[in-house]
Amino acid sequence: MEERKCTGNCISCSFQQQVYCAAQHGHAVMNLFPPLFERLDRLEAELAKFSRESEIFNPLKDDAQKESGAENRDSKNQ
Repeated sequence: MEERKCTGNCISCSFQQQVYCAAQHGHAVMNLFPPLFERLDRLEAELAKFSRESEIFNPLKDDAQKESGAENRDSKNQ
């Protein structure tokens, strides 16, 4: 039986070969998902800890200074 190497040009292969390759590629991709999901779960857990332990500074939050100005000025220069 003649052994052929994949050239990456699927159009030059038979339909049966294209179906076989698509199935093999799909299977290989499915094997990549469990470690990826595990990594995302760890990242999500770390981000959840960060947001619980400390408040993130939000410059758009409406906590602006309500007073007229700084408290450290000399009263005669106001």
